[in-house]
Amino acid sequence: MNHHDSKTLRLFVIACELRSLSQAAERMNLAPSAASRRIQLLEEQAKSPLLARRPHGVEPTAAGLTVLRYARDILHMTEQLGGLLEEHRSGIRGFVRISASSSVLVQRLASDLSQFLTANPEIKLELEEHPTLGTLDALEKRRVDMGAVVVGAEAHPFQSFPFGGDRLVVAVPAAHPFAALEGVRFGHVVKEDIVTLEPRTALRRLLADRARDLGQHLKVRVQVSSFEVVGLMIAKNLGIGILPEHAVRPFAEALGLRIVLLDEPWARRDFAICVRSIDELDPPARRLMAFLLGDAIS
Repeated sequence: MNHHDSKTLRLFVIACELRSLSQAAERMNLAPSAASRRIQLLEEQAKSPLLARRPHGVEPTAAGLTVLRYARDILHMTEQLGGLLEEHRSGIRGFVRISASSSVLVQRLASDLSQFLTANPEIKLELEEHPTLGTLDALEKRRVDMGAVVVGAEAHPFQSFPFGGDRLVVAVPAAHPFAALEGVRFGHVVKEDIVTLEPRTALRRLLADRARDLGQHLKVRVQVSSFEVVGLMIAKNLGIGILPEHAVRPFAEALGLRIVLLDEPWARRDFAICVRSIDELDPPARRLMAFLLGDAIS
């Protein structure tokens, strides 16, 4: 695959994902006319229209969906080859890309990765932090080799392996009535103003689903992007929050927060490591999987 063909395939993939050829051209620093010509040449090679032009943008045709699937595979292999050659030149003998949710990172993964890198200094890791849905999307689109996620109701086609879990607790200001309790039911929590994470996180979706089960809606007063900022907002009396215990304990005392057990069976959550297929992993990724999961993948 020469440079021109690779660039055309990347343009096609981005256009399909954005549903816009002009935005794809802009992202790749191409003139719209040049981008259109590249797609036209690709369609001539395929002997079939690949993009349907709509008033609102473009979308792949049936033939385009087939090309899209293989284009992603080709680009992934091209990136892998480039990475392997770069590793050869720099002396790095392995490269693994992993995406993880904040909850999994805080509870376990960050510590495990530190131990792995100490034991395997020749392997380079590229770590991305995304909500669970973002991690699954990155895995599907082959931007990463594996994902560490909070297990939820979403169905996905990947191989998944149990990877521990965490427990959710309620964090409140010291003067809040809940602060004197050992545990509190979610039915009482849902009546309070809530400080929470963004909607795409597994935690936010879990809380919204459980509130819906009670015929309620979360009273979201503040929405932020990290556990630490959730804690800060709670300390400023902007609401209370539900957080993984392992995430809130390091800063609870400094912020004057009280931790109350969430008295619900679903307060214990499960984590998983996901891959598209164990068989397609490179040796460095398989070594990391074996380190994280032990005998689970043997």
